[in-house]
Amino acid sequence: MKLSKESRNSEVGKPASLLVSSKNVIYHAFKWVAIVSIVAIFLSLLLGVVVRYVFSINLGWITEVPNLLFPWLTMCAIVAAAAKNEHIGVELVVEKLPSLPKKLVTLVVNGIAMVAFAVMAFHGLDVVEMAGSQRFPITQLGMSWAYWSVVIGFMGVAVVSFINIAMVLTGGDQFSEPKVSHGEDGL
Repeated sequence: MKLSKESRNSEVGKPASLLVSSKNVIYHAFKWVAIVSIVAIFLSLLLGVVVRYVFSINLGWITEVPNLLFPWLTMCAIVAAAAKNEHIGVELVVEKLPSLPKKLVTLVVNGIAMVAFAVMAFHGLDVVEMAGSQRFPITQLGMSWAYWSVVIGFMGVAVVSFINIAMVLTGGDQFSEPKVSHGEDGL
């Protein structure tokens, strides 16, 4: 999302521009990890099918690829959606509110989300530690690789929530509207 020249040069524009840029970096980084994950899952499963039917052998490691990468795909998609404000939400009431109550609701919701996801990420470290000793049977990779996606994903959503709070407090929240329509004007 680009800010106008006047917005970039105003007092509010510089912090808002930095915050919007930060959310865009987060969005693109997590989007590409999700894309690489789904492509790798698809290609490995395709390879497994071809090898099984052409050569009549089974590549056992193929079954472990989705177990490793699907959590990364899921968590990265969640963070990317949050960075673009395209997550699931009921906005009917909030959209009807005047500016100040709308900002207060945004601050409260993002504050709760930031704390909740940061706490879940912190406790996810315990799960990573417990899973660290467990290994996939064929590749012998630690199962903690899959669980790291949850920790990183929850921290990503917490950071996005923090940025949303900062955008409201700096007056840059008008630049964080989702780019998707809600169906009213898309027909």
